[in-house]
Amino acid sequence: MRVDIIAKCMTAMRRHRSFVHAAALIIGGMVIGWGVSETVVSNASAVSVWSDTDTIKASTDKTKAALVGTYAVMGTDPDGKPYVTTSMLDISLAPSGALELNWDNGKTLGVGQLNDNVLSVALLVSGRTVVSVMRVNSDGSLSGTWLRRTDRGTRGTETWKRL
Repeated sequence: MRVDIIAKCMTAMRRHRSFVHAAALIIGGMVIGWGVSETVVSNASAVSVWSDTDTIKASTDKTKAALVGTYAVMGTDPDGKPYVTTSMLDISLAPSGALELNWDNGKTLGVGQLNDNVLSVALLVSGRTVVSVMRVNSDGSLSGTWLRRTDRGTRGTETWKRL
């Protein structure tokens, strides 16, 4: 493209012997060349970002798969009282890519989404919406808080330990 612009400049100089036209063409070529180089650099950067996103997705998929299993659940109610018994939690991977959570053989079901090292879970307990936010710990356990829409800002806590 730049070769064409330079050739046009040279032709203009021979025909018209006008340096004003030649200068205008050279400046135009420089601007076009700059615009093309900026576009190529921007597109190259966008491809790099796409690649990073794929890497993050692959990493998240591996972490999701690592969460699949059975856990013992201990915790406290929003009033601070500890759970009377330890309950069981099974985590499985749904075809959609979401995590399915099943407490005490189906008494309570939930769906979870992993983002970085945080698992967000939505479930329904006794007709009340519950949201749980759990951090994946380095030892494979999860710990965090949960709250019900009607609890007026108080939160329960839970720790899930793999069996």
